[in-house]
Amino acid sequence: MQSLRDIRREIKAINATRQIMLTMKHISAARIRRAQQQMEQGRPFAQKMAMMIDNLRQDIQAEDSLVRQTAAYKFFDETNADKGGALLLLITADKGLCGAFNTIAIREALRWIKANEHIEKYIFVIGRKGRDFLARLKMPNLHIVGELTGVFPRTNYAHAAIVQEQIVELFEQGKITRVDLIYNNFKSMAAQTLVSKTFLPFDFDEIEGEEDLSDFIFEPDILEIFLTLAPRYIGSNIYRFLLESQAAELAARMNAMEAAAKNAGDILDDLKVKLNKVRQESITKELTEIIGGAAALNG
Repeated sequence: MQSLRDIRREIKAINATRQIMLTMKHISAARIRRAQQQMEQGRPFAQKMAMMIDNLRQDIQAEDSLVRQTAAYKFFDETNADKGGALLLLITADKGLCGAFNTIAIREALRWIKANEHIEKYIFVIGRKGRDFLARLKMPNLHIVGELTGVFPRTNYAHAAIVQEQIVELFEQGKITRVDLIYNNFKSMAAQTLVSKTFLPFDFDEIEGEEDLSDFIFEPDILEIFLTLAPRYIGSNIYRFLLESQAAELAARMNAMEAAAKNAGDILDDLKVKLNKVRQESITKELTEIIGGAAALNG
């Protein structure tokens, strides 16, 4: 049986750990408000850009009889997406202690790698957890083309621009014909959902609303405007994905730390009961020994 000293030492250690968990919870709760605000501000811009890009795409397809030969066609040519290499943009956290946030993203990344084992695979990873996982993989046809760490919780558009430049360069060189994305999307403070989808070629089916640009005259021409806006559209969406992941990470960490602190509190309650039981047994034993000694002297 543990001694009183051992139990008190254990209570002290668990209580200190519980205080750390509560502190991390409060820090995440304070940061998530700003992260939510950034995320909500970024959504309308990305949506408006998507509507404009979709409208330009429709005009290009309607007016250009040789659209399949244009440089713009590869951005929305879904039939050609599986005929070349593929790039995965994997977004994880830099730190742990956020529940299954990193685990589910890394597990999905591993599934993607196995599903594309027969083609050239390129990965751009954001977050130290994802980078450390990929560093341990030794697989053929797998190329880590870029990594970013220390991005969260102060992500900005410069980080998205770095990823955008790498993606557009590989896309225009013809090394990749598809860009897939894996990240955690912020749904609510209590729920984060894993997103695994094809980001490039653009998926215009998910665009809400419609932007009518039919009354505009484009100068120099609509094709050049599309090719100018397409990389910026990629960058704005990547920035939105980073903001969504940032908010989801903070929410996941806040919930994980709250649950861990609650479990630590339950353990403390059990240890206090155990402490009282051991103390009572110790007192009872001492009393028994005193009474026994007194009876021996009197006898």
